[in-house]
Amino acid sequence: MKLNPVPRANLRTKLVLLYMLTIALPLVAVGYIVISVYGSKVVEQTTSITRENTIQTARNLQVMLAQYVEIVNRLSYDQQLNDYLTPSRVYRSDLESIDAYSLYLKPATFYDYNYKELDAQIKIFFQNETLLQDGIMFLHADFEVQNLAEYRSARAAEGRLVWGTALGRIYIARAMYNVQGQLVAVVSLQIPESRLRSLIDESEGSGKTVLIADSRGSVITSSDRGLVGDSLLGRAYFRPVQQKSAPFDYVDPETGKSFKVIEESLSDGQQFLDWRLLTLVPLDRIINEEKTIRRVFLLVSLGALLLSCVIFLSVLNRITTRIKLLVRKMQTVKQGELTMMKETGVSDEIGALARSFNDMIEHLQRSIYENYEVNLQLKDITIRKQEAELYALQNQINPHFLFNTLESIRMGLHNKGDAEMSGLVLKLSKLFRNTLYWQGELIRLHEELEMIESYLTIQKYRFEDRIQYSLDLPELLRDAYVPKLTIQPIVENAVKHGLEGISGKGLITIAVREERPGVMEIAIQDNGSGIAPERLALLTEELASHDLKKSKSIGMKNVQDRLQLHYGPEYGITVSSEGEGVRVTVTLPIRYELGH
Repeated sequence: MKLNPVPRANLRTKLVLLYMLTIALPLVAVGYIVISVYGSKVVEQTTSITRENTIQTARNLQVMLAQYVEIVNRLSYDQQLNDYLTPSRVYRSDLESIDAYSLYLKPATFYDYNYKELDAQIKIFFQNETLLQDGIMFLHADFEVQNLAEYRSARAAEGRLVWGTALGRIYIARAMYNVQGQLVAVVSLQIPESRLRSLIDESEGSGKTVLIADSRGSVITSSDRGLVGDSLLGRAYFRPVQQKSAPFDYVDPETGKSFKVIEESLSDGQQFLDWRLLTLVPLDRIINEEKTIRRVFLLVSLGALLLSCVIFLSVLNRITTRIKLLVRKMQTVKQGELTMMKETGVSDEIGALARSFNDMIEHLQRSIYENYEVNLQLKDITIRKQEAELYALQNQINPHFLFNTLESIRMGLHNKGDAEMSGLVLKLSKLFRNTLYWQGELIRLHEELEMIESYLTIQKYRFEDRIQYSLDLPELLRDAYVPKLTIQPIVENAVKHGLEGISGKGLITIAVREERPGVMEIAIQDNGSGIAPERLALLTEELASHDLKKSKSIGMKNVQDRLQLHYGPEYGITVSSEGEGVRVTVTLPIRYELGH
């Protein structure tokens, strides 16, 4: 008993099931796990990122403040500057003060003031009563100056670096003393509060508050402009004595909002001031961010799954459609319709199979073409070749009785002692003999030129030496084979159409040369009346035509067709005329053996 085969799922169903098991279900499971785990990590990650940003901002602030410290220290410890400013040095005239400014005081501060920090203002308050002040950078320490906060702080620090704020600007100052311990000057560098704010603004995020406060709780600068100048003393998140601690939570008693507080010191324990950088991050923003991330992640996961399904089904439809198309094409070939697929697709296995199918169809079509079409073309070429030979024979005066008559005339002249006419008839007889003997299509080049020489000798007798000719045949090309009667019809045209109509002496030159390796040119040039441009254009068109019967220049057209039938369309005749005379160039390959 024969059992019916169990129905099997097609390729499309199998691939869909494979996608569901290997891509869709794992993607859903991974998405659920990631959403569940990631939510609890959002606060920790946000706090960690904010702390890293705070640390980086603190480092940027320290780098910027270090530049200012370097300027003040360099000027404070500049011994030559100290020598120019010391009170014991007496400047007896204004000219000496001007020289001091020109030689050192201005150059000493030029680089720092003009190139290193344009926003900072350098002030040097000196004690020397005899030195002129410039009113900008170098100032006398008069009563008004001595009441300035930076001057008083620097004097009280006795040579140590001091920091402070005054009138919305931050200052760094240091007192200079000479070797006798006498106060020389106070170097002060004032920085706009906006320079610090520009750095904390770079780290500010949505809802965050970033501020810098000193050890007394006074706010130096803040992203919240309402806090600038306020005191943080009494606020739970500010600790008068800074302690190294992790971020902590803070609840604002007035608003009830919760914050994550991150604190970083700007002091290095030596030259930097005891300032600290605080960042307050609202916890509700972090929680909202976590919820937003959950929603975004869920939407992205669903979108990715949907997009994956669309792409998979689209690719699957393309694959199965191409396979079905290939199967249908094979069915049509089975029925005898040899047509190729128009599109083979990309370079995959199906595309390779389609291209192999097209190659097979192309091979079958080529076989049919070779068995039928090529045979038809060969028959057509044979007919054209025979037609060209027939026209060549028809245009030659070669009946047998004329040859026999010439032989009888030549013998009669010889018996009567007329050697000149007998020789002339002999050349004419040889010319007709070679024309009559058509066996074999190729002849050696020197034999062809010997026929030409016989013909021109007869013409010289006819025109009473008004025709001259020259032959230039290199020894290397003497034995090269050319189609028979290739040059003679061209020479005949030169005599008939070029020289018969002129009154002076005519000249025909035939020059053979190797134009390039394996190719030679035979140039036939006359000094006749030339050819009109319109006639030259018509002749060129006739030579390019495939219709021999419509050509008016049957001899040259016959030569052109035979050359191209023998050797191909890249060989043949070209005609040119520049005023006087006509030049005909025959191009053909160099062959020394028959059949090559």
